[in-house]
Amino acid sequence: MGGRGSSSATNGVSSSLKNFSKATEQFNPASVQQPTIQEVLKGNITPKGGVAYSDFKKMSDDEKADVIVMAQMVKPPIFLDDSGMQRFAYFTGMNDKPQIVSDSQLDKMSGTSLYRTVNNSYNSITDIGYTAKDIYKQIAKGDYTMYSDSGGSAHGKAIYFADSVGSSAVYSNGRSSIMMRAKISPNAKTISESALDKMYRNEVNKGTKLAKAVQQTSDRNSSRNLFALAKGYDVITPSGGSGYNMVLNRGGLVMSDKTKSVSYSTNTW
Repeated sequence: MGGRGSSSATNGVSSSLKNFSKATEQFNPASVQQPTIQEVLKGNITPKGGVAYSDFKKMSDDEKADVIVMAQMVKPPIFLDDSGMQRFAYFTGMNDKPQIVSDSQLDKMSGTSLYRTVNNSYNSITDIGYTAKDIYKQIAKGDYTMYSDSGGSAHGKAIYFADSVGSSAVYSNGRSSIMMRAKISPNAKTISESALDKMYRNEVNKGTKLAKAVQQTSDRNSSRNLFALAKGYDVITPSGGSGYNMVLNRGGLVMSDKTKSVSYSTNTW
């Protein structure tokens, strides 16, 4: 999704922080026009609710809650995963991108290497498919954020990266798999999963407007991670020191421009 931080008004909803309260009362989800897949792939999509992600980050928690509730009213196009996280990303035109560097440059950076394995994907219901290379390009350079539509999401909707080659390679289908490598950006805001769980429980127990808003998401897998995104976190790290990192905002990554064809048994980069 495009937008590139635009704060222009769309469908009667102003992204001006000053006029936001009035705008929420006027929002009509039926007025949001669905784009074509060609428009999305070209990156021509502006924030569908007129509230850009760059503005969202500056809002108070109560204002963020209003945006989240509005976002859940707008179903994304059929070629995007219909989850609470995806509805939010679609609504706000969320398009922060990772920094791309050479593989040797990434080696020189501090931090643990993270790996993600993807396969060719085809949805027989929508008749839409992506190659593994397409998926890498989307994560690395795409003008819109696309969360995983592969189901499961045991730790909530996000873009998952493992902290070892072997842990990532097990997701290979043995036919069309490629692996990508990244590190968490030094500018990223991170939180461990255990710390996030505690923060989220406290917020829910207090009954805040933000907690109630994220609990209204279209799927349970999105609530906690959308709360983390609203609090400004880019990446949720594993609590035990190893495991899977949940990337909420691609801008929190530095990625290698190299990919590697892998199989289920691959254990070295």
